[in-house]
Amino acid sequence: MPAATSALAGRPESAVDLWLGQQLRQLRKQHGRSLAEVARACGMSLGLLSQIERGLSSASVKVLHVLAREFNVSVNSLLRNAEHTQSEDGGRVARAGTHRYIDLSEKGISKEMYTPPACRSMDLCRATIEPGGSTGQELFVTGQGEQIGVVLKGSLELWVGDRVMLLNEGDSFCYASSTPRRWRNPGSQTTEVIWAISNITQAAGDDTQQAP
Repeated sequence: MPAATSALAGRPESAVDLWLGQQLRQLRKQHGRSLAEVARACGMSLGLLSQIERGLSSASVKVLHVLAREFNVSVNSLLRNAEHTQSEDGGRVARAGTHRYIDLSEKGISKEMYTPPACRSMDLCRATIEPGGSTGQELFVTGQGEQIGVVLKGSLELWVGDRVMLLNEGDSFCYASSTPRRWRNPGSQTTEVIWAISNITQAAGDDTQQAP
């Protein structure tokens, strides 16, 4: 199956589901456990756990409690990345130190989500990508809307469809969220990128998010 077609086969609609699932997958691998072993130990189906890890299904708070206990981590450490909290001024302000932080050391990527809780149609995040860090070899897509990015530091190799572009400090770019893509840091220094993401689904009233 071509990469672009494969990317469309499973489409995470939520950035939270996508990144939380990858964190759970990383924890499972760190413990040297198979999908079947963890699913059996947690009393859940193999298919559900697989979908949660791929970001195709949302994990309920109950499921997160079970998985956190199985991996010997705190639920709060998982929920901090998965939940908005109403902060200052009705959620219109998110102070430094309260932003959700998503660590994917297996991929060499970390993300800080700057979006205040009250914002419904836009997301803003900062990605830090270690040398060689990448989203993987497969193209992926997310939801609707558009995304604009700017490279603050280092370089970014960006595949959009069948095209590849090398972006350096100060370069900006855009694409539709539905466009198959992948990216990596090809350089020897850490790359930092800011992404602004419009979300048509959220603007229409659905509480989902996009992922770069």
